[in-house]
Amino acid sequence: MSPRFARIIWVALVICSSCGVAGPDAQALERISKAEAELQPFLKSTDAAVLPPEGERAVSSLLRDYAAYANAHHGDSLALLFLMRRADLLQGRGEHEAAINQWLDVAEGGGPDEWMAESIFRVGFLRETELKDTTGALKAYAELIRIHPNSRWASSAGDAAKWLTFSESEFIKALERGQD
Repeated sequence: MSPRFARIIWVALVICSSCGVAGPDAQALERISKAEAELQPFLKSTDAAVLPPEGERAVSSLLRDYAAYANAHHGDSLALLFLMRRADLLQGRGEHEAAINQWLDVAEGGGPDEWMAESIFRVGFLRETELKDTTGALKAYAELIRIHPNSRWASSAGDAAKWLTFSESEFIKALERGQD
């Protein structure tokens, strides 16, 4: 075998071996996949608001494993997706401040613009609906419109901001106009 041919085979082997996930990454992804599968039936339940202990264990495992994967793979699109899922789980648990911080991590993570825009919108939405922080919500919505003006989330942020700034008298006038 010629040295050139041996180098080509060696490079091909290196490329092929790097395409698959092995070692700790494969174990982490397997744990995540298993916990997600365990949680799935509870999410389809009619009473998903109350998780049994095995569902709560799956949520705790996912929160831990999503964070561990994201910490080990900064900037990876899968890591950002896991952070989004983690923010959803935190929000579902009622940990709104933690969810906001997680959404901010996604927004600052440099992922796809659509994910960043959604993250900023979700920060505003949580501040508005759960924390009753109108000023914080308006700031998030304004930032979203400034940074991602062409995203589908920007128009929703504009609508939300409009309703947040509506005074009671303006609301009554709008209702009266609707009756005419």
